[in-house]
Amino acid sequence: MKRLIFLESSVELVPKEIATHKSIILDSKKRGKNPEEIILDDSKHHAAMRSLANREKRGRPDIIHCCLLLFLDSKASKDFEVYIHTINGEIIWVNNKVRLPRNYNRFLGLIEDLFSKGRIVANGETLLEITNLRLKDLTAKRKVFVFREGEKNLEMLKKLDNDSVVCIGAFPHGDFFPETINSLGNPIFISLGKETYTSLYVTSRFICEYERVRSTEDC
Repeated sequence: MKRLIFLESSVELVPKEIATHKSIILDSKKRGKNPEEIILDDSKHHAAMRSLANREKRGRPDIIHCCLLLFLDSKASKDFEVYIHTINGEIIWVNNKVRLPRNYNRFLGLIEDLFSKGRIVANGETLLEITNLRLKDLTAKRKVFVFREGEKNLEMLKKLDNDSVVCIGAFPHGDFFPETINSLGNPIFISLGKETYTSLYVTSRFICEYERVRSTEDC
């Protein structure tokens, strides 16, 4: 089965080095949780995040929320195993049949539960799980396609087969870490063009192009 990985997704628990900042403490008290049990969110923790390394790529869990809602609503989702690769390197498996909360705050609560428990189960079925896998485990012996800015070449999507992995960055600014690209082996880069596009736009275009190609093949 094909795989979709959202790379370096901007989702993580509040790091220890900023857990005592007043903005974090205030938010955690409102939530009724310990500071290190809440998800880092730039909209609430902007002041605390100023000292963080790679600050421009962190604290945007809304990006993966929107991308997952879009992809899981699509027909394309039936053809893919879905994974979240976090900015800290965790690999989260997402059941492609899961109905995620539309409400952002409820989504944050769900992800906080996931980091606490390691797995979310409903009616005997696992919906989300933090795995022991590494990025290279997901891509070994597979063709890896990575969306990245460059010369437009969407026709490369015609080469997707059941041993393919499609990767989309899910962070707000910057480029992939070199170690991330190295973990992918010898990826094939796919581009929408030389401009910088949002993760949501790239996900949307991928879905449209994939479903267009698939419908053509079915004719």
